[in-house]
Amino acid sequence: MRKLLLASTLLACSVTLFAQGPSLVCDGRRATVRISDITATGTAKGFMDAVAAHRIWLASHGLTKDEVITVPVIVRDEQTRVRSYSDKQFWSIHIHGSKDPEPKHDEAYDAFVKMYRDNSDIKSAYDICLPNSSLK
Repeated sequence: MRKLLLASTLLACSVTLFAQGPSLVCDGRRATVRISDITATGTAKGFMDAVAAHRIWLASHGLTKDEVITVPVIVRDEQTRVRSYSDKQFWSIHIHGSKDPEPKHDEAYDAFVKMYRDNSDIKSAYDICLPNSSLK
């Protein structure tokens, strides 16, 4: 029991320490990269409709320098080595246009998030820094 209490205390302290650390410097633009799987009840069209609604929300809230790029993953049949575009897995990158905080979420935000959730599950997500040299 003492070991569990000690481990819990250490975990709580480490979370607090990391949460208080300085923000990361990004010489470029911050971006969020996701791999999404279409669910058994979802569709690629429904997912892409969510992407379109997401873009509209960004523009309508003044985030005109933000970019959302979404493409199907290329898959390869291991036996035939034939490549094709997946209709079940998509790669997305949201390139943030400013360092300002995101506007307050509203009904339109909740609507496009619901569209994403109704059609897909996020398999992995990462925040990255795209260096200025990679942005043309």
